[in-house]
Amino acid sequence: MGKIYLVRTCYHPNDAPTNRFLSFLEGFSQLGIDVEVVFVLSDYKESRIERHWPHVHITYLWDQLNWKNRYMSIISYEILSRRFVNQLTEGDIVVLFNPQRMLYRLLPKKGIRVYAEWTEHPFVVQSRRLNTRNYLDASKELDGVLVISTQLKQFFVDDGFPEEKVYIVNMTVDASRFTGIEKQSAHDRYIAYCGTASNNKDGVDELIKAFAIVHQKIPKVKLYIIGKPLTDKDESGNMKLVKDLGLIDEVIFTGVLSAKEMPQVLKNAEALALARPDSLQAQCGFPTKLGEYLLTENPVVVTKVGDIPLFLEDGKTALLSEDRNTKEFASKLIWALEHPFEAAAIGKAGAEVAMREFNCVNEAKKIADIIKG
Repeated sequence: MGKIYLVRTCYHPNDAPTNRFLSFLEGFSQLGIDVEVVFVLSDYKESRIERHWPHVHITYLWDQLNWKNRYMSIISYEILSRRFVNQLTEGDIVVLFNPQRMLYRLLPKKGIRVYAEWTEHPFVVQSRRLNTRNYLDASKELDGVLVISTQLKQFFVDDGFPEEKVYIVNMTVDASRFTGIEKQSAHDRYIAYCGTASNNKDGVDELIKAFAIVHQKIPKVKLYIIGKPLTDKDESGNMKLVKDLGLIDEVIFTGVLSAKEMPQVLKNAEALALARPDSLQAQCGFPTKLGEYLLTENPVVVTKVGDIPLFLEDGKTALLSEDRNTKEFASKLIWALEHPFEAAAIGKAGAEVAMREFNCVNEAKKIADIIKG
């Protein structure tokens, strides 16, 4: 067998797909498997991974050519991907970790095997630069597709992919990020959510409405919404919702936190919340933030959508609510706040699920076993 290449278009620090990708690097490193990591383009900051892993070698192709203009970057991508594909030799294995045009160059290349990962339904996350239907049709020539959920696997099978070539690789977390993190007491009492303040994807509007009910009963508790700050346009309407509910001092939009800060802020929360509504995206994806929530050992309140109920049991490893049921979601949060000892036991049991089911070493081994045949 030749080299194993793990390829992403770009490195974006601290976003969910990147954190998943980095967790695989941790897994391969712990397994002692040598991998070549390739980033084709740079972000606008020319960010590089600061961490180093044994057995992991990282190449930034954009060191050779880095045109940041949007249109010129398309040209540079084509040039750099062609150079990369041309240097591959027989026996090499390439795993693409986000949909990208390089697929069309890789498939005709003789003597190499090509795999691709999907973590969302293809027609939910259509790319402006790819015709999704054509891309899926071309992908049928892949040696395998790695998906994140049972329903996403079913989509690919129904679309004509051979079932034996579609593999489920669970959501992953890097537990080392939470090692040694202890809860700090000198801070606000708060419930936390992290991610984009999105209503369609994560139901942040439903979370705010549920928190309004919580606040009426437990007024000292705040809600931290961690992530990209709302713009003046406030397309989501969440800032207006907060004002209308009289929660302007109780709902804190923290802005983006660094990867180093995030574990401590999540750990300090009394409960962690994800009011994701049922949708095609929820059915076929799986929220990376849920694994990080669980690793804090805090009680997690989450909706019963997609594959989440396959891993978590209400009242034992998490507190599960029907989606878009504001009163039920609020009641779960109130219970967690009013029963701290019982909620802590649920939090610890949830962390055990994350360590077992979302373990980056176990899931990296799945990939290794798949691509090695």
